[in-house]
Amino acid sequence: MLLASRLIRASRVLGHSHSRALASTAYASKSAFFHGDTRLNFSKAAHAPAERRATPPTPANAAAVPEHLSQHLDKTFAPLKFPPAVAQRILTHLSHRESVIGHNSRFAFLGRRTLEAYLLLFLQALPAAAGHDHARIVAHVLNTHTLGQHVAPRWKLQEVMRWVPPRAGDIVLDGREAGVHKVAGTTVEAVVGGVLHQFGGSVAHRLFHTRVLPHILLPGSPLGLPDVLHADALSAVERYGGPEGPLLRS
Repeated sequence: MLLASRLIRASRVLGHSHSRALASTAYASKSAFFHGDTRLNFSKAAHAPAERRATPPTPANAAAVPEHLSQHLDKTFAPLKFPPAVAQRILTHLSHRESVIGHNSRFAFLGRRTLEAYLLLFLQALPAAAGHDHARIVAHVLNTHTLGQHVAPRWKLQEVMRWVPPRAGDIVLDGREAGVHKVAGTTVEAVVGGVLHQFGGSVAHRLFHTRVLPHILLPGSPLGLPDVLHADALSAVERYGGPEGPLLRS
């Protein structure tokens, strides 16, 4: 119930017609929990094919959006093709001067809730995780700083994300909250939210299993998935084709 409510709330926050796919996933999740099915696979939810999903309206100044933003995402998450306006929103932090055109706060919120949902469903399907505190695992593994430190470098987001580092001695902006790992982690969340928004839940589900899950194991670290669950996690990754598995079903 809590999981379904979070997903429905996230779909409302995005405020775009594409987010209806997330709402349908939430209702499917809710139904599955009522019937005791904790092995729900989000990829089975009803989503429009990625190549048919409409793109959002292009802003008047879209021509000013640097091409390298969408090119980086296209290369990192091939064969997905990110519209320049979407790439600009995903990779622009609120601190950047061009955030007035669009920034990643809403995508990050949506992506954070999506990651939480996928990881919770993954844990609930594992007998080995029955004795663990799932909420605690999610809080540690999907901590924004952890994502920024261990997932963002795999996607080379620091090379393209647009943000303004805090000024030295600035009491408001200085520290971990506005540091590079925080911003990079927010960008990871925004990528997931942007993929869900633009390409649908099936693609986002595959993105989680192939491009996120392998990098949050962190053997021996309290910040990663408990070591006893690593074999199950790696097995799940392989079922989706490995860390470079296809994001689109053939």
